[in-house]
Amino acid sequence: MRAGRSTGAQGGTTHMQPEDIASRLSELVSLPRAYHRISEMIDDERYGAADIGRVISHDPALTARLLRLVNSAYYRLPRHVDTVPLAINVVGTRALHELVLATAVASAFSRIDTRLVDMADFWHHSIYCGLMARLLSRELDVGEAEQAFIAGLLHDLGKLALYHELPDETEDILETFAETDTPLHAVEREQLGFDHADVGGALLKAWDLPAVYREAVGCHHRPGESRLYRDEACLVHAANALSKPVEPGHKVRREAVSEPELDPAAAERIRLDAGQVESLRVEADLQSIEVYATLFGR
Repeated sequence: MRAGRSTGAQGGTTHMQPEDIASRLSELVSLPRAYHRISEMIDDERYGAADIGRVISHDPALTARLLRLVNSAYYRLPRHVDTVPLAINVVGTRALHELVLATAVASAFSRIDTRLVDMADFWHHSIYCGLMARLLSRELDVGEAEQAFIAGLLHDLGKLALYHELPDETEDILETFAETDTPLHAVEREQLGFDHADVGGALLKAWDLPAVYREAVGCHHRPGESRLYRDEACLVHAANALSKPVEPGHKVRREAVSEPELDPAAAERIRLDAGQVESLRVEADLQSIEVYATLFGR
């Protein structure tokens, strides 16, 4: 540990709490105004697909990403969709809301960079985890598939917040993690008194995102602590475990690829055999490349 660093009350290396970190980052990274307006309109019966489409069309980058995503392998639609109102009619307003959130997050974080992780690798893992959560939801009929995708996509945002706001502390954490078999979130809790999941949940609360995402993200390493949205927390937990081979900095044992170790709360809900795991991985591999290019390609 670097000399001169103070020790927090819980044995950590900083007096900052997850809410402090989230507040600082949320001032720098905010969701596009269009996202919040669209969320309001979807919940208001006075507005239809054409009204929502007009709001989206005011953000060309959002429009382009949304249409690319609707026409990608993520949906596998039988026909090409070339207008936002048609996209809304085809996928539905709820699914549209989740897609707009995905594209809004991609846009918001496009300017964030850090020396502690390759951002392309970070987002590839995040998208892979989101896709895996969506596939698990459909395969096992657990939770809601589109919400599972968003929760998986957002699950590690707390890492970016830590890397950006506490770069020296998290560099020490990453060095310790690389030298031991201790899970990263456990090293974070030992040195900071909290982990990236806590920070991620706090960030989503600062953004005023729905409670399902705050809880699924905040509890994705400890799904048994989830109270209202345990299915979603368990889906993200399991999807994250299945996504370890593409997670930056992780050393994955061969047996862990086909037999991931799950928290007991998730193991009760997420039951898969090796054949199902392999099939889901193949599908996630195929979709992740295209969805990454859609959300982060220029």
